[in-house]
Parts: sequence; structure tokens; C-alpha cells
Amino acid sequence: MKFILFLAVSLIFIPVSAQEPSTLAPIDELLKIMKFEQTVIDGGEAGFVMVEQSLSGQDLNKEEMDEVEDAFIAYMSKVASDPQLKIKTKALYEKAFTDDEIAALTAFYKTPTGQKSLEVMPTITGEIMVFSQQLAQKHVGSFQNALTKILERRAARGEQEDE
Repeated sequence: MKFILFLAVSLIFIPVSAQEPSTLAPIDELLKIMKFEQTVIDGGEAGFVMVEQSLSGQDLNKEEMDEVEDAFIAYMSKVASDPQLKIKTKALYEKAFTDDEIAALTAFYKTPTGQKSLEVMPTITGEIMVFSQQLAQKHVGSFQNALTKILERRAARGEQEDE
């Protein structure tokens, strides 16, 4: 009887002990809740459209493009799991946010809205990147014209200095 009572009491307290505060550093907890590596991979997958566009003139068939996509995802997985990426990311977050702000971000990402944002942001970001690339192509002429004028003025100055 004592064993059953002990077992019942133990089962009651197991969930409580499982909810003890995290022993992770605040930045590590944030990256964990953000599913950091998977988010990097998802972002790469969302941006794969730009890779497809850059290869559009190569006349690759579907099977070949599937191979390219598999190779790209493998590449993104290596990038995401490289310890240097996490070290740099942690340093950037710690430089930009206080511990209290990192805790607030962690709390946000634990909410349903935070989790949804983690799921959809890579896709949204990828679509914005594709669209911004299209806009960049639309407006690149004005930049090229300005750059040409700057380089021409520089070249003219250089010729004058040589005389």
C-alpha cells in the first residue's frame, strides 16, 4: 500500500519538476524556441526560387532541378548546423538586445502567434526577396547611370592629376 501511495505522489510531482525553469542561458533558450537551425533551412528553402531563376537559362529538366534543390537543401543544412553561425547569431542578438528583451522575445515565441511567425516568416521573407530582386532589376538602370557618371568624373580627375 505504501508503494502505491508513493507511486501516486511521485506521478503527481513529475509534471511539476518537468516545468522547472530552464537552465539554458537566455540566448540559448531563445534560439531553441526559435528552432534556429530549422528556421535557417526553411529560409533557404523559401529563397530557392531565386536559385531556380538564376538557373532558368540552363534548360534543366524537372529531375535535374530536383537534384539541384536536394543539393541546395543539403548545403543549407550544413550552413545551419555550422557552429560558427550560432556563435555569430548569439553575439549579434546579445549586442542588439538586453537580457530582458531576449526574455521577452522568448516569451513571445512561446505564444501561438510567435510560433506561427516562426513558421511563416521564412516564406514571407523568401517572397519579399524574390519581389525585391525583381524591383531591383526594374530600377538598376538609374544606379548604373549614376555609377557611370561617378566613375567618369573620377577618371577625368585622374587624367588631370597626371598632366
